[in-house]
Amino acid sequence: MNETAPGSPKKPLILTGITASLCLFLVLHIQSTTKNTLTKYLPWIDATAEIKLEATMAHLRLEKLLSGDADAEISKLIQHLEQAEKVTIAVLDGTKTEKRAYHALTDPLLRKHANQLLFQLTSFRNGTLNLLTAAKLSSSDNPINQNYDNNFWNLIQKIDDLEAAIQKHAQIEKETNDSLLLLLLLAIVGMTGISIFAIGRFTHNRANYIRQLSEANRRISEQNTQLLKTSQTDQLTGLPNRQMLLTIAKQILGRVHRQDICMSLTFIDLDFFKPINDEFGHSVGDKVLVSLTKMIKSHLRDGDVLARLAGDEFILLLQENNSDQLERSLEQILGRIKICLENPIVHHPKEIHIRFSAGTSIAPIHSMEFDELLNLADLAMYESKNQGRGQHYFYCADTIKIPEYSIKDSLAPEAATE
Repeated sequence: MNETAPGSPKKPLILTGITASLCLFLVLHIQSTTKNTLTKYLPWIDATAEIKLEATMAHLRLEKLLSGDADAEISKLIQHLEQAEKVTIAVLDGTKTEKRAYHALTDPLLRKHANQLLFQLTSFRNGTLNLLTAAKLSSSDNPINQNYDNNFWNLIQKIDDLEAAIQKHAQIEKETNDSLLLLLLLAIVGMTGISIFAIGRFTHNRANYIRQLSEANRRISEQNTQLLKTSQTDQLTGLPNRQMLLTIAKQILGRVHRQDICMSLTFIDLDFFKPINDEFGHSVGDKVLVSLTKMIKSHLRDGDVLARLAGDEFILLLQENNSDQLERSLEQILGRIKICLENPIVHHPKEIHIRFSAGTSIAPIHSMEFDELLNLADLAMYESKNQGRGQHYFYCADTIKIPEYSIKDSLAPEAATE
Protein backbone atom coordinates (compact mmCIF):
# COMPACT_ATOMS: atom_id res chain seq x y z
CA MET A 1 0.00 0.00 0.00
CA ASN A 2 1.37 3.39 -0.98
CA GLU A 3 1.75 5.83 1.87
CA THR A 4 1.81 9.57 1.42
CA ALA A 5 3.04 12.35 3.66
CA PRO A 6 0.56 13.72 6.22
CA GLY A 7 -1.83 16.16 4.61
CA SER A 8 -1.78 14.91 1.03
CA PRO A 9 -2.08 17.84 -1.39
CA LYS A 10 -4.59 16.05 -3.58
CA LYS A 11 -7.78 17.44 -2.03
CA PRO A 12 -6.49 21.01 -1.57
CA LEU A 13 -5.35 21.01 -5.17
CA ILE A 14 -8.77 19.84 -6.34
CA LEU A 15 -10.48 22.55 -4.31
CA THR A 16 -8.06 25.13 -5.62
CA GLY A 17 -8.73 23.95 -9.16
CA ILE A 18 -12.48 24.24 -8.65
CA THR A 19 -12.07 27.74 -7.22
CA ALA A 20 -9.85 28.77 -10.11
CA SER A 21 -12.40 27.36 -12.59
CA LEU A 22 -15.20 29.32 -10.94
CA CYS A 23 -13.12 32.49 -11.08
CA LEU A 24 -12.41 31.91 -14.74
CA PHE A 25 -16.08 31.22 -15.43
CA LEU A 26 -17.00 34.40 -13.57
CA VAL A 27 -14.59 36.50 -15.63
CA LEU A 28 -15.81 34.96 -18.87
CA HIS A 29 -19.42 35.43 -17.84
CA ILE A 30 -18.85 39.09 -17.00
CA GLN A 31 -17.19 39.66 -20.34
CA SER A 32 -19.91 37.75 -22.17
CA THR A 33 -22.85 39.47 -20.49
CA THR A 34 -21.27 42.90 -20.90
CA LYS A 35 -20.58 42.26 -24.55
CA ASN A 36 -24.07 40.84 -25.15
CA THR A 37 -25.74 43.74 -23.37
CA LEU A 38 -23.81 46.28 -25.42
CA THR A 39 -24.47 44.33 -28.61
CA LYS A 40 -28.14 43.84 -27.82
CA TYR A 41 -29.39 47.11 -26.35
CA LEU A 42 -27.06 49.90 -27.42
CA PRO A 43 -27.92 49.59 -31.15
CA TRP A 44 -31.63 49.80 -30.34
CA ILE A 45 -31.10 52.86 -28.14
CA ASP A 46 -29.00 54.40 -30.91
CA ALA A 47 -31.80 53.57 -33.35
CA THR A 48 -34.36 55.52 -31.29
CA ALA A 49 -31.97 58.48 -31.23
CA GLU A 50 -31.56 58.27 -35.00
CA ILE A 51 -35.34 58.04 -35.54
CA LYS A 52 -35.88 61.09 -33.34
CA LEU A 53 -33.17 62.98 -35.24
CA GLU A 54 -34.64 62.14 -38.64
CA ALA A 55 -38.16 63.10 -37.54
CA THR A 56 -36.89 66.36 -36.07
CA MET A 57 -34.94 67.17 -39.26
CA ALA A 58 -38.05 66.51 -41.31
CA HIS A 59 -40.07 68.78 -39.05
CA LEU A 60 -37.50 71.59 -39.39
CA ARG A 61 -37.36 71.32 -43.17
CA LEU A 62 -41.16 71.48 -43.35
CA GLU A 63 -41.11 74.64 -41.24
CA LYS A 64 -38.62 76.19 -43.66
CA LEU A 65 -40.76 75.24 -46.64
CA LEU A 66 -43.84 76.74 -45.03
CA SER A 67 -41.92 79.94 -44.29
CA GLY A 68 -40.94 80.26 -47.95
CA ASP A 69 -37.33 79.07 -47.77
CA ALA A 70 -36.51 77.91 -51.28
CA ASP A 71 -33.39 76.04 -50.15
CA ALA A 72 -35.43 73.57 -48.15
CA GLU A 73 -36.07 70.93 -50.78
CA ILE A 74 -39.06 68.63 -50.45
CA SER A 75 -36.97 65.61 -51.49
CA LYS A 76 -34.68 65.97 -48.49
CA LEU A 77 -37.68 66.20 -46.20
CA ILE A 78 -39.03 62.97 -47.65
CA GLN A 79 -35.60 61.32 -47.24
CA HIS A 80 -35.60 62.07 -43.53
CA LEU A 81 -39.04 60.53 -43.12
CA GLU A 82 -38.11 57.45 -45.15
CA GLN A 83 -34.88 57.00 -43.17
CA ALA A 84 -36.80 57.08 -39.90
CA GLU A 85 -39.15 54.40 -41.23
CA LYS A 86 -36.23 52.26 -42.47
CA VAL A 87 -34.59 52.29 -39.08
CA THR A 88 -37.84 51.39 -37.32
CA ILE A 89 -38.49 48.50 -39.72
CA ALA A 90 -34.87 47.31 -39.37
CA VAL A 91 -35.29 47.16 -35.60
CA LEU A 92 -38.54 45.22 -35.95
CA ASP A 93 -37.34 42.77 -38.61
CA GLY A 94 -33.64 42.48 -37.69
CA THR A 95 -32.32 43.84 -40.97
CA LYS A 96 -29.70 46.48 -41.65
CA THR A 97 -29.61 50.04 -42.91
CA GLU A 98 -26.84 51.95 -44.64
CA LYS A 99 -25.19 52.60 -41.27
CA ARG A 100 -25.48 49.33 -39.32
CA ALA A 101 -27.22 45.99 -38.82
CA TYR A 102 -29.78 45.42 -36.07
CA HIS A 103 -31.00 42.43 -34.13
CA ALA A 104 -34.74 42.00 -34.30
CA LEU A 105 -36.79 42.92 -31.24
CA THR A 106 -38.08 39.66 -29.77
CA ASP A 107 -39.71 40.91 -26.58
CA PRO A 108 -43.48 41.33 -27.19
CA LEU A 109 -43.68 44.60 -25.23
CA LEU A 110 -40.78 46.13 -27.13
CA ARG A 111 -42.27 45.05 -30.44
CA LYS A 112 -45.58 46.61 -29.43
CA HIS A 113 -43.85 49.96 -28.79
CA ALA A 114 -41.95 49.68 -32.09
CA ASN A 115 -45.14 48.95 -34.04
CA GLN A 116 -46.88 51.91 -32.43
CA LEU A 117 -43.91 54.05 -33.38
CA LEU A 118 -44.06 52.83 -36.97
CA PHE A 119 -47.79 53.60 -37.13
CA GLN A 120 -47.14 57.07 -35.73
CA LEU A 121 -44.37 57.62 -38.30
CA THR A 122 -46.82 56.76 -41.08
CA SER A 123 -49.38 59.17 -39.65
CA PHE A 124 -46.73 61.88 -39.34
CA ARG A 125 -45.58 61.32 -42.93
CA ASN A 126 -49.15 61.54 -44.25
CA GLY A 127 -49.73 64.72 -42.28
CA THR A 128 -46.55 66.21 -43.71
CA LEU A 129 -47.57 65.38 -47.27
CA ASN A 130 -51.03 66.89 -46.69
CA LEU A 131 -49.43 70.16 -45.67
CA LEU A 132 -47.23 70.20 -48.73
CA THR A 133 -50.12 69.59 -51.08
CA ALA A 134 -52.41 72.17 -49.47
CA ALA A 135 -52.93 75.04 -51.85
CA LYS A 136 -52.83 77.80 -49.27
CA LEU A 137 -52.16 78.10 -45.59
CA SER A 138 -53.79 81.14 -44.06
CA SER A 139 -52.43 80.89 -40.49
CA SER A 140 -50.61 78.65 -38.03
CA ASP A 141 -53.89 77.65 -36.45
CA ASN A 142 -55.04 76.00 -39.64
CA PRO A 143 -56.72 72.66 -38.79
CA ILE A 144 -54.30 70.75 -41.02
CA ASN A 145 -51.31 72.52 -39.53
CA GLN A 146 -52.59 71.88 -36.01
CA ASN A 147 -53.02 68.20 -36.80
CA TYR A 148 -49.42 68.05 -38.05
CA ASP A 149 -48.12 69.51 -34.81
CA ASN A 150 -50.05 66.93 -32.80
CA ASN A 151 -48.68 64.11 -34.96
CA PHE A 152 -45.12 65.33 -34.49
CA TRP A 153 -45.34 65.50 -30.71
CA ASN A 154 -47.10 62.13 -30.60
CA LEU A 155 -44.24 60.74 -32.71
CA ILE A 156 -41.65 62.13 -30.31
CA GLN A 157 -43.56 60.61 -27.42
CA LYS A 158 -43.64 57.18 -29.10
CA ILE A 159 -39.92 57.37 -29.73
CA ASP A 160 -39.33 58.25 -26.07
CA ASP A 161 -41.63 55.40 -24.99
CA LEU A 162 -39.66 52.89 -27.07
CA GLU A 163 -36.35 54.19 -25.74
CA ALA A 164 -37.60 54.05 -22.15
CA ALA A 165 -38.86 50.47 -22.63
CA ILE A 166 -35.52 49.38 -24.09
CA GLN A 167 -33.61 50.97 -21.21
CA LYS A 168 -35.94 49.34 -18.70
CA HIS A 169 -35.34 45.90 -20.23
CA ALA A 170 -31.60 46.54 -20.23
CA GLN A 171 -31.75 47.49 -16.54
CA ILE A 172 -33.76 44.36 -15.69
CA GLU A 173 -31.28 42.16 -17.54
CA LYS A 174 -28.38 43.91 -15.82
CA GLU A 175 -29.95 43.34 -12.40
CA THR A 176 -30.50 39.68 -13.27
CA ASN A 177 -26.87 39.31 -14.31
CA ASP A 178 -25.74 41.13 -11.18
CA SER A 179 -27.76 38.72 -9.06
CA LEU A 180 -26.18 35.77 -10.84
CA LEU A 181 -22.74 37.26 -10.41
CA LEU A 182 -23.44 37.80 -6.71
CA LEU A 183 -24.41 34.16 -6.31
CA LEU A 184 -21.28 33.09 -8.15
CA LEU A 185 -19.20 35.41 -6.00
CA LEU A 186 -20.68 33.95 -2.82
CA ALA A 187 -19.99 30.46 -4.12
CA ILE A 188 -16.41 31.41 -4.93
CA VAL A 189 -15.94 32.99 -1.52
CA GLY A 190 -17.21 29.80 0.09
CA MET A 191 -15.00 27.58 -2.02
CA THR A 192 -12.04 29.89 -1.41
CA GLY A 193 -12.60 29.67 2.33
CA ILE A 194 -12.73 25.89 2.14
CA SER A 195 -9.61 25.86 -0.03
CA ILE A 196 -7.74 28.17 2.33
CA PHE A 197 -8.67 25.99 5.29
CA ALA A 198 -7.70 22.80 3.48
CA ILE A 199 -4.45 24.24 2.13
CA GLY A 200 -3.64 25.71 5.55
CA ARG A 201 -4.18 22.36 7.18
CA PHE A 202 -2.13 20.64 4.49
CA THR A 203 0.66 23.23 4.86
CA HIS A 204 0.68 22.82 8.62
CA ASN A 205 0.83 19.03 8.42
CA ARG A 206 3.42 19.19 5.68
CA ALA A 207 5.55 21.64 7.69
CA ASN A 208 5.40 19.31 10.70
CA TYR A 209 6.31 16.37 8.52
CA ILE A 210 9.22 18.23 6.92
CA ARG A 211 10.37 19.47 10.32
CA GLN A 212 10.36 15.93 11.69
CA LEU A 213 12.12 14.66 8.58
CA SER A 214 14.70 17.46 8.76
CA GLU A 215 15.32 16.75 12.43
CA ALA A 216 15.78 13.06 11.68
CA ASN A 217 18.14 13.89 8.80
CA ARG A 218 20.05 16.30 11.06
CA ARG A 219 20.48 13.64 13.73
CA ILE A 220 21.58 11.11 11.15
CA SER A 221 24.00 13.62 9.64
CA GLU A 222 25.45 14.46 13.05
CA GLN A 223 25.82 10.78 13.84
CA ASN A 224 27.51 10.16 10.48
CA THR A 225 29.80 13.15 11.02
CA GLN A 226 30.64 11.95 14.49
CA LEU A 227 31.28 8.43 13.26
CA LEU A 228 33.47 9.74 10.45
CA LYS A 229 35.34 11.99 12.84
CA THR A 230 35.77 9.15 15.31
CA SER A 231 37.05 6.85 12.60
CA GLN A 232 39.55 9.41 11.27
CA THR A 233 40.68 11.43 14.27
CA ASP A 234 42.18 10.79 17.68
CA GLN A 235 39.53 11.42 20.32
CA LEU A 236 41.94 12.93 22.85
CA THR A 237 43.92 15.38 20.72
CA GLY A 238 41.69 15.77 17.67
CA LEU A 239 44.66 14.92 15.42
CA PRO A 240 44.39 12.54 12.45
CA ASN A 241 44.70 8.94 13.63
CA ARG A 242 46.70 6.11 12.03
CA GLN A 243 44.01 5.43 9.37
CA MET A 244 43.67 9.10 8.38
CA LEU A 245 47.46 9.52 8.45
CA LEU A 246 47.80 6.74 5.91
CA THR A 247 45.30 8.41 3.60
CA ILE A 248 46.99 11.84 3.87
CA ALA A 249 50.46 10.38 3.40
CA LYS A 250 49.42 8.51 0.24
CA GLN A 251 47.99 11.75 -1.20
CA ILE A 252 51.26 13.60 -0.50
CA LEU A 253 53.31 10.73 -1.93
CA GLY A 254 51.20 11.01 -5.07
CA ARG A 255 52.24 14.68 -5.37
CA VAL A 256 55.86 13.67 -4.69
CA HIS A 257 55.65 11.31 -7.65
CA ARG A 258 53.86 13.73 -9.99
CA GLN A 259 55.46 17.06 -9.05
CA ASP A 260 59.00 15.93 -8.14
CA ILE A 261 58.89 17.32 -4.59
CA CYS A 262 60.05 15.88 -1.28
CA MET A 263 58.19 14.75 1.84
CA SER A 264 59.60 14.12 5.28
CA LEU A 265 58.05 11.69 7.77
CA THR A 266 59.22 12.42 11.32
CA PHE A 267 58.55 9.93 14.11
CA ILE A 268 58.27 11.80 17.45
CA ASP A 269 58.31 9.82 20.70
CA LEU A 270 58.21 11.39 24.17
CA ASP A 271 61.03 10.49 26.51
CA PHE A 272 60.10 9.04 29.89
CA PHE A 273 56.39 9.50 29.41
CA LYS A 274 55.44 6.28 31.21
CA PRO A 275 56.70 7.55 34.60
CA ILE A 276 54.42 10.58 34.24
CA ASN A 277 51.39 8.30 33.93
CA ASP A 278 52.60 6.13 36.77
CA GLU A 279 53.22 9.06 39.16
CA PHE A 280 50.40 11.46 38.31
CA GLY A 281 47.81 9.26 36.61
CA HIS A 282 46.50 9.04 33.09
CA SER A 283 44.47 12.25 33.39
CA VAL A 284 47.64 14.27 33.82
CA GLY A 285 49.28 12.23 31.06
CA ASP A 286 46.38 13.10 28.76
CA LYS A 287 46.75 16.75 29.71
CA VAL A 288 50.44 16.58 28.75
CA LEU A 289 49.58 15.08 25.36
CA VAL A 290 46.91 17.70 24.66
CA SER A 291 49.19 20.58 25.68
CA LEU A 292 52.02 19.19 23.56
CA THR A 293 49.70 18.86 20.58
CA LYS A 294 48.58 22.50 20.82
CA MET A 295 52.16 23.70 21.20
CA ILE A 296 53.48 21.75 18.19
CA LYS A 297 50.58 22.84 15.97
CA SER A 298 51.28 26.47 16.84
CA HIS A 299 54.66 26.15 15.09
CA LEU A 300 53.45 24.36 11.96
CA ARG A 301 52.76 25.92 8.60
CA ASP A 302 49.81 25.53 6.25
CA GLY A 303 50.14 22.12 4.66
CA ASP A 304 52.14 20.56 7.49
CA VAL A 305 50.44 17.54 9.06
CA LEU A 306 50.66 16.34 12.65
CA ALA A 307 49.08 12.98 13.56
CA ARG A 308 48.96 10.81 16.66
CA LEU A 309 50.12 7.30 15.93
CA ALA A 310 49.53 5.70 19.34
CA GLY A 311 50.15 6.55 23.00
CA ASP A 312 52.93 9.16 23.12
CA GLU A 313 53.95 8.65 19.47
CA PHE A 314 53.34 11.38 16.91
CA ILE A 315 54.03 11.65 13.18
CA LEU A 316 54.93 14.94 11.46
CA LEU A 317 54.68 15.28 7.65
CA LEU A 318 56.33 18.18 5.80
CA GLN A 319 56.61 19.03 2.08
CA GLU A 320 59.24 21.08 0.20
CA ASN A 321 60.58 21.40 -3.33
CA ASN A 322 63.87 19.65 -2.50
CA SER A 323 65.56 17.76 0.32
CA ASP A 324 67.79 20.65 1.42
CA GLN A 325 64.81 22.97 1.96
CA LEU A 326 62.97 20.13 3.65
CA GLU A 327 65.78 19.49 6.13
CA ARG A 328 66.14 23.19 6.97
CA SER A 329 62.37 23.66 7.50
CA LEU A 330 62.14 20.56 9.67
CA GLU A 331 65.13 21.54 11.84
CA GLN A 332 63.68 25.04 12.31
CA ILE A 333 60.30 23.68 13.42
CA LEU A 334 61.82 21.08 15.76
CA GLY A 335 64.21 23.68 17.12
CA ARG A 336 61.39 26.05 18.04
CA ILE A 337 59.49 23.20 19.67
CA LYS A 338 62.52 22.23 21.78
CA ILE A 339 62.89 25.84 22.92
CA CYS A 340 59.25 25.89 24.02
CA LEU A 341 59.77 22.61 25.89
CA GLU A 342 62.39 24.24 28.08
CA ASN A 343 59.36 25.54 29.98
CA PRO A 344 56.97 23.22 31.85
CA ILE A 345 54.36 21.67 29.58
CA VAL A 346 51.83 21.64 32.49
CA HIS A 347 51.90 23.40 35.85
CA HIS A 348 49.44 21.36 37.90
CA PRO A 349 49.59 19.31 40.08
CA LYS A 350 53.26 20.27 39.68
CA GLU A 351 55.47 21.56 36.93
CA ILE A 352 56.20 18.83 34.43
CA HIS A 353 58.93 19.06 31.81
CA ILE A 354 59.11 16.77 28.82
CA ARG A 355 61.34 16.21 25.83
CA PHE A 356 61.18 13.98 22.81
CA SER A 357 63.33 11.90 20.52
CA ALA A 358 62.65 12.08 16.80
CA GLY A 359 63.70 10.32 13.62
CA THR A 360 63.02 11.28 10.02
CA SER A 361 62.87 9.53 6.67
CA ILE A 362 62.47 11.33 3.34
CA ALA A 363 60.58 10.45 0.20
CA PRO A 364 61.64 9.80 -2.49
CA ILE A 365 65.23 9.49 -1.18
CA HIS A 366 64.60 6.63 1.23
CA SER A 367 61.38 5.15 -0.14
CA MET A 368 58.06 5.90 -1.79
CA GLU A 369 56.10 3.49 0.42
CA PHE A 370 54.44 4.80 3.57
CA ASP A 371 55.06 1.68 5.67
CA GLU A 372 58.72 1.62 4.79
CA LEU A 373 59.14 5.34 5.44
CA LEU A 374 57.45 4.84 8.83
CA ASN A 375 59.80 1.93 9.69
CA LEU A 376 62.88 3.91 8.67
CA ALA A 377 61.79 6.98 10.68
CA ASP A 378 61.20 4.69 13.66
CA LEU A 379 64.73 3.33 13.32
CA ALA A 380 66.14 6.85 13.21
CA MET A 381 64.09 7.78 16.30
CA TYR A 382 65.46 4.78 18.24
CA GLU A 383 68.95 5.74 17.15
CA SER A 384 68.38 9.17 18.73
CA LYS A 385 67.29 7.45 21.95
CA ASN A 386 70.39 5.26 21.88
CA GLN A 387 72.53 8.37 21.47
CA GLY A 388 71.23 10.00 24.62
CA ARG A 389 67.54 10.91 23.94
CA GLY A 390 66.09 14.36 23.27
CA GLN A 391 67.68 14.38 19.80
CA HIS A 392 66.62 14.23 16.17
CA TYR A 393 68.22 11.98 13.57
CA PHE A 394 67.71 11.63 9.82
CA TYR A 395 67.74 8.05 8.64
CA CYS A 396 71.06 7.07 7.10
CA ALA A 397 71.55 3.56 5.72
CA ASP A 398 75.25 3.65 6.46
CA THR A 399 74.87 4.24 10.19
CA ILE A 400 71.38 2.93 11.01
CA LYS A 401 70.82 -0.74 10.20
CA ILE A 402 67.37 -2.34 9.80
CA PRO A 403 66.97 -5.17 12.36
CA GLU A 404 65.73 -8.58 11.34
CA TYR A 405 62.43 -8.28 13.23
CA SER A 406 59.53 -6.34 11.78
CA ILE A 407 59.53 -2.69 12.84
CA LYS A 408 55.92 -2.44 11.68
CA ASP A 409 54.85 -5.06 14.22
CA SER A 410 56.64 -3.20 16.98
CA LEU A 411 54.55 -0.10 16.25
CA ALA A 412 51.18 -1.74 16.97
CA PRO A 413 48.94 0.33 19.30
CA GLU A 414 49.12 -2.29 22.02
CA ALA A 415 52.94 -2.35 22.08
CA ALA A 416 54.54 -0.99 25.24
CA THR A 417 56.07 2.48 24.91
CA GLU A 418 59.08 3.56 26.84
